[in-house]
Amino acid sequence: MKVKKKIVISGGPGSGKTSLINLFKERGYRCFDEISRTFIQGGKEDGIDNIFNRQPLSFSTFLWEGRKADYFSANALEFSPNEKPWVFFDRALPDVTAYLNHKGIVKDDWENDLKIYSYDLVFLIAPVASIYKKDDLRMESFEESLALHKQLKKTYLGLGEIIEVPLMSLEERLHFILNHCHD
Repeated sequence: MKVKKKIVISGGPGSGKTSLINLFKERGYRCFDEISRTFIQGGKEDGIDNIFNRQPLSFSTFLWEGRKADYFSANALEFSPNEKPWVFFDRALPDVTAYLNHKGIVKDDWENDLKIYSYDLVFLIAPVASIYKKDDLRMESFEESLALHKQLKKTYLGLGEIIEVPLMSLEERLHFILNHCHD
């Protein structure tokens, strides 16, 4: 059986998306990880402290191509009859354009392509000050994270409906999302 639902988990940095995706993976669900940290780490190794700020189009092109590859890979997945045909994405293509728009950069061809690469469900998680942590690969302040979240919300709403995930435990968030993923 082919994938029936492509499900995005998005939101500003520090909202707990990756922890949630890891919990989905632990439960046996198919997931695609966030890929930006790979590029950020490469930039750091080349002496570029914040590669997105220094090279936003190069950074975004890497993400665009990687997330597009994930999208096509999800289409090709086969599922056993007893497996839920759902695939979860830690961020997706609209995140790339949202981040660029936040910097005042518009890529019209990518904006138009967002209509082609559609997702079935989008869950948006707001950043939470109590769990937000800067690290070597997350350079945004909490205030910047909130501004990015606002842009992500605007971008995804421009494409369709979103479901905002309330502040609750990781386990409760998982169940909240699964309750919306019925066939």
